[in-house]
Amino acid sequence: MFTLSCEFKDNIPVFHCDTCGNCKNFIESTSYIGINRGCCWYFPKYTLMDIKNIINIGKIDFIYSLIKNANSKISQYFIEVQGFYNSIKHKVYCKNNNPQLDFDSKLFFRVCPFVGKKGCTIDFQLRPHPCNLYLCREIIKKSGESYKKYSRERKDYYSYCNYFNNSLKYEFMDKDIHFFKDFSKSLKIIKAFNIPAYEPIKLPKIKGTL
Repeated sequence: MFTLSCEFKDNIPVFHCDTCGNCKNFIESTSYIGINRGCCWYFPKYTLMDIKNIINIGKIDFIYSLIKNANSKISQYFIEVQGFYNSIKHKVYCKNNNPQLDFDSKLFFRVCPFVGKKGCTIDFQLRPHPCNLYLCREIIKKSGESYKKYSRERKDYYSYCNYFNNSLKYEFMDKDIHFFKDFSKSLKIIKAFNIPAYEPIKLPKIKGTL
C-alpha cells in the first residue's frame, strides 16, 4: 500500500509519498555506487524563483551557504549544487549494456549532495521545486486516473515558476546586474521583486497498492 498527498506552505508545494525511501527495484532508486539514496540522484538547481521563495521565508542565510559551497556551480540565473557522480563506472556500464531510450543511465551513478542516511537532510522549503514535485514512474502508474489532478497541478506550478523566473531574468537585464558578479545586490533585487502567490487547488489523497 502507498499514500500520496500534497502539502502547500509559504508558496511552496511538495508531494508526499509514504513509499519514498522504502521502495525496492524501482528504476529511479537503483544505485550502482553502493549508496542508498532512493530517487535522489538529481543535482539540485536553484532558479531565481526558487531563491525568491527561500528568501521570502526568511532563509537568505541558506542561499549564502549555497553561494559559499565549494560544490556549487553558479551561473547568471541559477545555482546548481553538484553531488557525487562516478563517471568511470558509468562508462563501463554503457559499454556493457544496451542504452535505454526513455531515461538517462547516469542516474544509477549519481547522488544528490543533500542525501543522508535517513533521506533528504534539508527541509522541503529549502529544495528547488523539481525535487518537491518529483514522483517515480511506478507511483504514477499505480495511481492511475487519480494522478491526473496531481499532474495538472505540477504542470501549473512549473508554469508559474517559469513565468516569474523569466520576469526576474528581465529585471536583471534591465538593471544590468549579473548574479554571479554581485550576490548582495542580486539578492536584494530578488527580495524586493513583487510576485503574486501561487493559488493551489486542493488535491485529494491517493491510496494505492504496489
